[in-house]
Amino acid sequence: MFRQLFSFDYNLKNIKLFLDNTLISGFSANIFVPLILFYLTYDFLNPSILIIWASLVIFIFIFRLFVVKKLFSLIALKSEQTMAYFKVLVGLIFLNTFLNLYIIFISIAHGIDSSIIFVFATIVITLTAGSIATLLSVFNVYLYFVIINMFSFIATVLYFDGSDFYLFAFILTIFTILNIRIGFKQYKLLNKITALNETFQTIYESSFDGIILFQNNRFKDCNNALVEMFGYSSKEELLQTHIKFTMPKYQDDGTLSIRKMLKIEQIAYKRGHYTFEWQHKKKNGEVFWVECALTKVYINDEEILHGVYRDINKRKELEKEKEQFQATLLKQVEIEVEKNRKKDKMIMYQSRLAQMGEMINMIAHQWRQPLNAITIATGAIHLKATRGTLDNQKAIEISNNITKFALHLSSTIDDFRNFFKTNKEMQKTTYNQLVTNVLVIIESSLKNHDIKLELEIQELIELTIYENEMKQVLLNLIKNAEDALIERAITNPTIKIFIDKRKLIVSDNAGGIHEDIIEKIFDPYFSTKMKKDGTGLGLYMSKIIIEDHCNGQLSVQNTKDGASFMILLGEEND
Repeated sequence: MFRQLFSFDYNLKNIKLFLDNTLISGFSANIFVPLILFYLTYDFLNPSILIIWASLVIFIFIFRLFVVKKLFSLIALKSEQTMAYFKVLVGLIFLNTFLNLYIIFISIAHGIDSSIIFVFATIVITLTAGSIATLLSVFNVYLYFVIINMFSFIATVLYFDGSDFYLFAFILTIFTILNIRIGFKQYKLLNKITALNETFQTIYESSFDGIILFQNNRFKDCNNALVEMFGYSSKEELLQTHIKFTMPKYQDDGTLSIRKMLKIEQIAYKRGHYTFEWQHKKKNGEVFWVECALTKVYINDEEILHGVYRDINKRKELEKEKEQFQATLLKQVEIEVEKNRKKDKMIMYQSRLAQMGEMINMIAHQWRQPLNAITIATGAIHLKATRGTLDNQKAIEISNNITKFALHLSSTIDDFRNFFKTNKEMQKTTYNQLVTNVLVIIESSLKNHDIKLELEIQELIELTIYENEMKQVLLNLIKNAEDALIERAITNPTIKIFIDKRKLIVSDNAGGIHEDIIEKIFDPYFSTKMKKDGTGLGLYMSKIIIEDHCNGQLSVQNTKDGASFMILLGEEND
C-alpha cells in the first residue's frame, strides 16, 4: 500500500473519478481562490506582478480544461496515452498550487496584517479539507497537495512572523497530520468500493447468460450477452426498444405475450422471484426460447426486476426431435412386434404377451436407460457450450458416447426380435466385462443422481452365455436399484456389485422390498414403482433369461440396508 503512494500506476476508474471532481477543484483553485487573493493583495503588491500571476492562473485553468476533456476521451478508448496526459494534469494542479502559495509568500514577506494572514490560513485549510473530496481517488496527488499546501504555508508564517504564530503553526501541523490520516482511511475504503464495483461489473459483463434490469415494461440496463442473444448491434439500440417488440405476439400456448408478461411481472414482484420459460424474438424476427429467472431488487430505493436469460432454443429443438424420434421408434417397434407375434417361436410367450402393446412396453422399458443417457450427454454439451468450456476433445468424447448409445438403441430391436430364436450363439465373457459394458450406458445417469457404485471382485472366471441378454439383465437390476434410491430420496445412495466366479450380486441401500410383495416381484405385470410407470415385465424377463436361457438362478432377499438380487449360473456355463 505504501509503495503505491509513490507510483502513478492507478486504476483507470480512480483516474476517471478524479476527473469527475477536478472541474470543481479547478474552479476553486484557479478562479475563486485567485480572485480572493487578488482582492486581498491588490493594495500592497506590485500590480504588474499580480497581472502576470493572474494571467498564468487563467492560462493554467484553460489548459487544465483541455487536458481533462482529452483524458475523458482517452479513458473511453483505453488509450496508452492516458497516463501521460494524467501526469500533465497533475503538473498543472501543482503549478497552480505553487502560484497561489507564491502570492501568499510575498504578501506575508511584505508584512501584511495578521488578520489577512488568518484569511490566507482559512483559504489554505479550506483547499486542504476540500481535497479529500476532489483529489482523494489518486492518493499520492492528494498527499503531495496537502503537504505542499499546508507545510509551505506553515513554513512561510514561521519564517516571517514566527514569534506570533508558534501556537497557530502547531495547530495547523496537527490539522495536517489528522487530515492525511483521515484521507488515507477514506482512500482505502474508496479502493475497496472500487474493487467491489469492478468485481460485480466484471461478473455482470462477462456472464454467458443474458442479464437485464427492467421496470414498468422498459429495459433499464443489460449486459453484452443479452445484446448478442437478441441480435442487436449495441446495448443502446436494445435499451431503446420497447419490450413488446422483443417477443412474438402470441406465446406457444396461444396466450398474448404482453398480457402474459404483465402477469409474470406481478408474480415476480409479489413473490420476490419467479422462473419460467419464454419465447422471445430477435431483431431479425427469429423466435427463440429462453429460460428466465426474475428477481426483485432495490436500486436507489426503487423496485426493479433483475432478469437472467438463458438461451434454451437448442434444448427445445432436441426435445422436439426426441419426441419425433420416439414416435418413429415406437412405430418401428410396433411393426417388429407385429412380425414377431406371427412367428411360431413366440407361441410359448403368447399366453404372457397376449397383446402387442405388452411387448411395446417391454421394449420401451429397456429403452429408457440409453435414452436417458443420451439426454444427459446432450445436456452436458449444451451446458459446456453456453459456458464456453466445451473443448474439441470433450465434444468428441461426448459425441462418441452418444453414438454408442444410439447404436445400442438400434441394436435393441434386433435383440428383442432374436430373443426367442434357438440359433443364437453363446459367447465367452466375464461378469466384469458385462458390468463394464453396462456401465457405459448407465454410469452417467448414476453420476447425475449422485449415486455411488461400488464394485467388488473376489475371483473371475470365463463364462459362456448369451452376452446381450445378460447385459439386459444387469442393466435392469442396476436401473431398478437406481429408481428405488431416487424415488425414496435416500441419503448417500449406493449400489454395490459383488462378483465371485459364477455368482453376481446387485444390492442397494434403498430400504428393501416389503415382505408382503417380495415373492411377487418376478410375476409378469407386477410392479413396485409408485411414482414411475412400471410394466412389471423387467424382472419377469430377467428371470426367464437367467433361468431358461442361461441355466442359472435369479433370486432376491432383503438385507439390513436394502434389496439384494443374486445371479448364480450353473457349471455348464464355464
